[in-house]
Amino acid sequence: MFNLFRAQLMKRVGVCMALILTFSWLSIPGPLAGAQAAAGESAADAHTTYNELKSGQRLWKDKQYKAPEQPTVYLTFDDGPSPLTAKVLDILKEEDVKATFFVLGEQVKSHPELVRRALEEGHAIGNHTYNHVYKELYSGAQTFWDQLQQTEDIIADAAGIRPRLIRAPGGTFGNFDAFYFYYLDQAGYEVYDWNIDSGDSARPGVPASEIIQTVKKGPFKNETVVLMHDGTGHDQSVKALPEVIRLFKEKGYAFASLTTEVQPIHFSSGKIKWSRSLTEVGHEQLLAEAGEHMRGLEAAGLTKTASAAGEEEGASLAIVPKGAGKAKDEPLLPLELRLGERQLQLDAEQYRMVHGLEEVPLRPLIEAMGGQIHWDGSERTAVVRYGGYAAEYDFSRHELRLRAGGSLTAVHLPQMELIDGTVYVPLQATLLSLGCRIADSSEENGHMLVRASMSGGFVVSPLY
Repeated sequence: MFNLFRAQLMKRVGVCMALILTFSWLSIPGPLAGAQAAAGESAADAHTTYNELKSGQRLWKDKQYKAPEQPTVYLTFDDGPSPLTAKVLDILKEEDVKATFFVLGEQVKSHPELVRRALEEGHAIGNHTYNHVYKELYSGAQTFWDQLQQTEDIIADAAGIRPRLIRAPGGTFGNFDAFYFYYLDQAGYEVYDWNIDSGDSARPGVPASEIIQTVKKGPFKNETVVLMHDGTGHDQSVKALPEVIRLFKEKGYAFASLTTEVQPIHFSSGKIKWSRSLTEVGHEQLLAEAGEHMRGLEAAGLTKTASAAGEEEGASLAIVPKGAGKAKDEPLLPLELRLGERQLQLDAEQYRMVHGLEEVPLRPLIEAMGGQIHWDGSERTAVVRYGGYAAEYDFSRHELRLRAGGSLTAVHLPQMELIDGTVYVPLQATLLSLGCRIADSSEENGHMLVRASMSGGFVVSPLY
């Protein structure tokens, strides 16, 4: 990315160089073009945006959020997973309460099974950066962005999801400037602060009784986000949790996990605690990376806001799994996929259920679509072709490259698996990204039946 970006800069000052060595056979739009495309801006507009952000003005995409029908509390736990997370999950399960865990990448590497368990039990996972070191994270937006991507990759490896929920270590007050918010918004993330701090990290060993009394002070809003911690050393937070839950139950609150439908809480700006600066060139680079991330979400059909009763089917696939799907001990049904006049039938042993989502083998799916697929063993890459489009699932780099009309989009660590020589991809997300419109799915005559209309084009999903 850096070399491509440098090439764009040299072109702008009239220096002609050829830096595309590794990917010389691909046509890849440069970062500056990607940045402007991401924001839909001309060069002049991009310059204006940079100056507005530099002045401290926060700029946002137009979005719609859904207010809950009754007062709702969102319990959130930061800095895990740790051995204490298992105890938190036990309490939440006993109380029939859903929560959100903002996890650190370095902790996920040590306890991936706890992330998987949280997802299986219906909780949401958010990204809390890799190491929680303030002086690194707030030295500049690029470092913060890099830590988010590092953690996102780790979570994807551990649990097969890429969260869009973000929490800044220490909160955004005094740490985030307008640039930080802007890049995350452009990339399709949502940043969540809180309106009740339990005070469990005010100092080491805050007693459970003090945590409970702090929470009792409120404020108790229609949508209340409570900050707690499940990292090492927060045994008292675990001890206080049942009483915190009882408090909100007595006040008539519903409990829910955060999703991208929930209106985010953002702290006011405050005086930035850190000395940093961002050049216009650096701004263009970061905006390009944010735009690339957003294009991956759009290609996967994951940028729509999921509505009630699943009106936008697949809108939040693989982002915040809800624990839906069959129980572990419930056998899968044979799967029948009807693609217009074409059909694909898979026995229960031929596909997988992962976090409530069907994963199917790529080859029979593509062939049922009328496309072609070839496995290049030397490159460990599955090459898919359909009309004038191509996609390459590269397991040596763990990357998906999408090509159409002479342009290319590369997505690092997409959700794809290679098991005993078979490439598996999530069914619904793949169908959506292929341009197919899913009509309905139901159980009929002992089969799981999915109906979808065929598309005229072919765009393979990054499968975030």
